[in-house]
Amino acid sequence: MTDAQITINHDGTGSVTVDGETTTIAASGAAEARQEATAHIAKRAAELGRPLPATAAENGRTWPLLIATDGTVTPRPQDAAAAARPSTVSAPSVEIPDAQADLDVAHSRPVTGQPAPSGGQPATDAIISEVPGAQDDLEATRPRAIATKAPAAPRPSAPAPQIPSPAVDELHTFREVQADVHSSVTPTQQNESQHASAVDPPTAPGAVDADPRWADIAQQPATHGLRGALNGMGLKLAPAEEELTERREALRQEIAREEETRRADEQLAQEEAVQESRRAARERAAAEKNRAERAIIQTPLEETKHVLIANDKGGQGKTSATFCIGATAGRIRGGDVIAWDANETRGNLGFRAQKAPTVRSVVDLLEQAADDFTTVEGSKRSTLARYTRNQGDNHFAVLASDEDPENQDLVDGDAFEKVNEILGRFYSLILIDTGNNHRVSHFRAALAAADQLVIPVSAGADGGHAAETMMNTLDRHGLGHLVKGAVVLLNDSATRRGDATGIAAKLEQRVRTIIPIPFDPILDAGGEIDFDALQPTTRAAYQEATAAIAHGLADTKEH
Repeated sequence: MTDAQITINHDGTGSVTVDGETTTIAASGAAEARQEATAHIAKRAAELGRPLPATAAENGRTWPLLIATDGTVTPRPQDAAAAARPSTVSAPSVEIPDAQADLDVAHSRPVTGQPAPSGGQPATDAIISEVPGAQDDLEATRPRAIATKAPAAPRPSAPAPQIPSPAVDELHTFREVQADVHSSVTPTQQNESQHASAVDPPTAPGAVDADPRWADIAQQPATHGLRGALNGMGLKLAPAEEELTERREALRQEIAREEETRRADEQLAQEEAVQESRRAARERAAAEKNRAERAIIQTPLEETKHVLIANDKGGQGKTSATFCIGATAGRIRGGDVIAWDANETRGNLGFRAQKAPTVRSVVDLLEQAADDFTTVEGSKRSTLARYTRNQGDNHFAVLASDEDPENQDLVDGDAFEKVNEILGRFYSLILIDTGNNHRVSHFRAALAAADQLVIPVSAGADGGHAAETMMNTLDRHGLGHLVKGAVVLLNDSATRRGDATGIAAKLEQRVRTIIPIPFDPILDAGGEIDFDALQPTTRAAYQEATAAIAHGLADTKEH
């Protein structure tokens, strides 16, 4: 059996491969991802009834490990010298400013071969090298890693064999990571380590005499032997020395049990306090991340910006991504957002969006009202509203494609520019849901108008291949800046098993950021999307994605 493979990214994404089967991880942070990965392999180890060897990759380094059936993780020293190869994938996310993190910048190590970013502020696409456990703890989003104790100095007469220093450093680092992975039991382990050198002493000799119960117990009449028998006949004889000794021992054992219970209760209270402190820290970090993401999404746009959602392969989640980004931006920005289904045939956005009294489409707008917008008097938002579909509490509008694919063919490149000019008068953020053919004229017009490219990709190999092919085409046509600044949404699936880690590894060097989108049954069902019914993790992922898009739009504004 080959080693189990663990890949952990600093944002909580990753994967676990056991017996050739890969499971994607999408946790709230690196610490939780390590716990999930360790638990997954420990479960398999329990099924086999023996520890499993594993290789963990994180922050550009690897560690050979042995994971027991109870989840205990130990390094494999014999493999330590080989533990130094690059990590496979990192999915950058929106950086959250943290003044406290600056205190430990000296403890981070940049990825080999990459220069440190200027300005002292880590860039989302450059820094993935924070020391496991340390930066997480300072951001108050992960449990605190407990440092491994320094090894005792070897005796002069028998020097211990030395492992090469780089490997020692990496094994030491991963021990800190593993302390973080097992954070839920670390207080107990720490307490045991503090007392490992000696067994708890027996009850102090004076403890029984000092106990207020002893005076009463010692004065009770005898119950054993001849004296006990006589007392049963009505006498009040004192106990013999042997019975007093037995009573003393019984009370001593009772005191010892009470002390053990007291210590256990105290230990439990300490662990609960630590867990509560960590929970509160995670909640504070999540609140700060939410505030930072909302702030960038709410950034005013001085001119209309266009976000192009594209992938030449169908079924990659373009329409659901367009709707969810529109709902996220609309709710946080308070409106000023429209999603336009610019499919070359009959698009699906009008079907997935909330139903509206009107079924008018972009073709109706062109045929019935385009001339109204050629005059100042006719350029009214109320006129445009007759052809768009308001999305209620989501605070954005949808301009649907025509349900007749033959009519939709009327929207060529010139028609695209005419509609785009009208929408730009009333909305500052236009989301464009494209079709699957980048050769048609209105797709090329959309590319020319795009300020930010978003590429949804499924976990299947065909989706990743289609994304790479489209990127190559854009590069050849002088649109490499869109590829370089692209936001990739890596969609999880309950039905298609793929190599998400492999896809991300191929794309991460070409785009600005990759954001995992968890599987959600509401989106997978293919019907009308109720944004409030989505899982909290799904809404959080789309908020992170919308914030990343807003960062990109801010960059285009500056440059």
